[in-house]
Amino acid sequence: MRRPRGGRPPLPVAAVALLVIGGSCLLAGCGGSPDRPAAATHTRPGAGKASDHPRPGDFNGDGYDDFATVVTSRSKDGSRAEESLTVVYGSRDGLVPATAEQTSPGTKSAYFTSALRTDLDGDGFTDLVVGRGRGDTRLGTLAFFGGARGLGPATELALPQGFRPLAAADFDGDGSTDLLDGGQGGKGYAHEAGPGPDGLLLHGPFDRKGTSRRQTPLDLDQQGYAAPSSATTGDFDADGRAEVVFTYDFDAEEDESAPEGLHMVGYYEGGRDGLVRDPAREPAIGEAVGTFDGPRTPATGDADGDGIDDLLLPTQLEVAPADMPAEGGALTILYGDRSGLGGGREKSVIEGEGGAERRIDYGSSPAVGDVNGDGKPDVVVNTPDFRRHDGKVTLLPGGPGGVPSAAGEQTVDAATDGLPGTPNPHYWNAFGHQPPLLDVNGDGHADAVVFGPLYEKRKGAFLVLWGTDGGFDAKQVQLFTPDDLGVPLRLK
Repeated sequence: MRRPRGGRPPLPVAAVALLVIGGSCLLAGCGGSPDRPAAATHTRPGAGKASDHPRPGDFNGDGYDDFATVVTSRSKDGSRAEESLTVVYGSRDGLVPATAEQTSPGTKSAYFTSALRTDLDGDGFTDLVVGRGRGDTRLGTLAFFGGARGLGPATELALPQGFRPLAAADFDGDGSTDLLDGGQGGKGYAHEAGPGPDGLLLHGPFDRKGTSRRQTPLDLDQQGYAAPSSATTGDFDADGRAEVVFTYDFDAEEDESAPEGLHMVGYYEGGRDGLVRDPAREPAIGEAVGTFDGPRTPATGDADGDGIDDLLLPTQLEVAPADMPAEGGALTILYGDRSGLGGGREKSVIEGEGGAERRIDYGSSPAVGDVNGDGKPDVVVNTPDFRRHDGKVTLLPGGPGGVPSAAGEQTVDAATDGLPGTPNPHYWNAFGHQPPLLDVNGDGHADAVVFGPLYEKRKGAFLVLWGTDGGFDAKQVQLFTPDDLGVPLRLK
């Protein structure tokens, strides 16, 4: 397996020294920054209420989903870069830029990792949990606890030293959220520093200091060779305990010291005493996500509407060397079933566009939601390499049998008639949605938030593709810029 391009950890994040909300500092040690003006006015979101089953997208329980993203701001010469974890709240009229809250970096070259939406403390509100790092060093974990008026100030969780929250789910079936760290270190690519800490499962419930009920160590590093680079969770057999799919990035082709039996995908069942590997389910997953450059990242969603999680796998139809053309891209769906993942309904392989425009990265960033409001789940995917990295978003509607397909697919890209804003005329708009799908205006239709970094003369723009009875309508799109959120892309 050849090394993946780029070695940066997923979802970069900055070491956080201050939390700026509408211009006011909520953590000690903040002095403000002229490069990062706050939004001109700040409005708190409407008051919501707790729920026995809080919506993962709704931090304040008001029925409108909220958007969270990491915005990277750079100087013109590229010598400086800063990141902001930014949250914008939903309303009857969609996302409200005036509610934007930002957590700005306080340490150079730091980054955010693993932004997770979960009810960590079991109070009926969705919380936001993020890791922090700088280089190979883990700087700790922050939690922003949800409440009736939105997320509270950043809280440094008292988790074990070096813990990185790679996933959050109920692995032991006790009804509380658990946090998972896959470990760190090894000789494989992206872990060349040598041995590191083992994986660790922290069992909830957690208090607001981050104290867990108990801990279970995990051996996930394949004989010390490589720790997991991603973790995708879901209850694929409806037993009340989450399973997890790990992917590994390493280059063992020319490494004579590589141990026998390395696998690029690991499938583990959740249980009372931790995680138990089920290798029988790994070949089907690995075949779908494997590429010459390493595995693509799976996602989870109930794609057929039967109440059981399914596994969505971006797929390269034919693995080929880097200097040879591949046969195109697809989205593979392995359906959950009470007998186990893939034990019931036949898998779906939804191919991308044909002919000369076919792209191997079709199917990226898959997400499930009811966009057209017909009660059947739809799937939205990206094609980042479409038209010289211009990017494209594709809606795959749910069919008569509840299974999404390319029949009646709908695409939106930077050149689609009716879209607001001004894209870069020279392509490279990187037009793509940022999962998950959200219902930001509470109308019962899932919406997709797209980011175009070169829109509006390189100021960048967020475009909210509102779901309608007819799918995405380019004439019903909300646009706002990073400047509107108080986090301009260009540093002075």
